[in-house]
Amino acid sequence: MNLTIFAANILDVPADVLVSTANPWLQMTGGVNLAIILRPQGEQIYDELQQHLRGTGLPYVAPGTVVQTGPGSLPVKHILHAVSIDPSYDSSVELVVETITRALTLARELGARSVNLPALATGFGPLLLEEFAAALDRALQTDWSPLETLNVVLKTEEDAEKVRAVLKAAGQNV
Repeated sequence: MNLTIFAANILDVPADVLVSTANPWLQMTGGVNLAIILRPQGEQIYDELQQHLRGTGLPYVAPGTVVQTGPGSLPVKHILHAVSIDPSYDSSVELVVETITRALTLARELGARSVNLPALATGFGPLLLEEFAAALDRALQTDWSPLETLNVVLKTEEDAEKVRAVLKAAGQNV
């Protein structure tokens, strides 16, 4: 799988699947999900998430959950809302590995060829970008064929350089 790390607005990068940050209540109040709800058809995506949550009968979803919704007005086929924090906004490298693995597995099942991924658990979550990169490296140990491209899209070039450095040191081709 071709791995690209760069700085951009993740919502403007075409791909088959967008992995979005999400909190356990699926509220769309921060990170990539907040930016999605501010776009046209964002309320529709919010309604899909809340319908999913009501269907569980629980007040929140478990850490590591990945919930699929439609794309709204985004240039993707599906959005995968990835919960990589617990209700206390805590996380770990292991939880991020599990969440990325679930998201890429679902993307592959959906027939995706390209996936956009933000840095999970680094905004409201406690992880450093270097810890996210270590989790990403571990998740990439799996053969994700037929996925062709994973775009890790970060806010700044400085953030992208931090992630690239960890991945290069781990032997990833970035």
